[in-house]
Amino acid sequence: MSLKTQRGFSMLEVLISILVIMIGVLGIAGMQMLAINNSENARYEGQAAILASTLASRMQANPGYWAQPSTPTATISVSGTTITVVPAYASTCMGVTCSAVQMAYYDLQNFGAAMAGVANVDGATYNGTALPSGSGTISCSLATAATPSICTITLSWLEKNTALSNDAGSAGQLQNATAQAHTYQTLVSIQP
Repeated sequence: MSLKTQRGFSMLEVLISILVIMIGVLGIAGMQMLAINNSENARYEGQAAILASTLASRMQANPGYWAQPSTPTATISVSGTTITVVPAYASTCMGVTCSAVQMAYYDLQNFGAAMAGVANVDGATYNGTALPSGSGTISCSLATAATPSICTITLSWLEKNTALSNDAGSAGQLQNATAQAHTYQTLVSIQP
């Protein structure tokens, strides 16, 4: 082959190799984006587990409310510092003696504040433990003299998706920036 017929062939090889490398780099960037999204999901799951176990330990420390036949059978809902069913108590239980009902309300208020990432009743802020649009419910069975109370703590929150494609025509749960509901549930046994 003469030198005239090979002119530009090396340039074509270089362009093709750059194209192959760019496709690989784009694939790696997409995988990294999904890895970051999955790490964020795992972070919220971990925070939900910490919040639920903290509330569970506080419930077990207050059997005067949670393990008595007077334990509310209705579902208690917590959204931020708004709590249903438990009678409201307007003060902190730090440094003062509280009744079992007042302590339960105080604990639920702090649980809701931690979920929302706002300052609790005592002014401490739980940085980094907020669940986006987080809410919680607590449902308990009645205790008897022979059986403990069994309570179910359920946390719910919304997370935005990160998808590989931002195609305007795509739809469904895996579309970019769609909010998906997540829940975490645990059981608590409280001895009377």
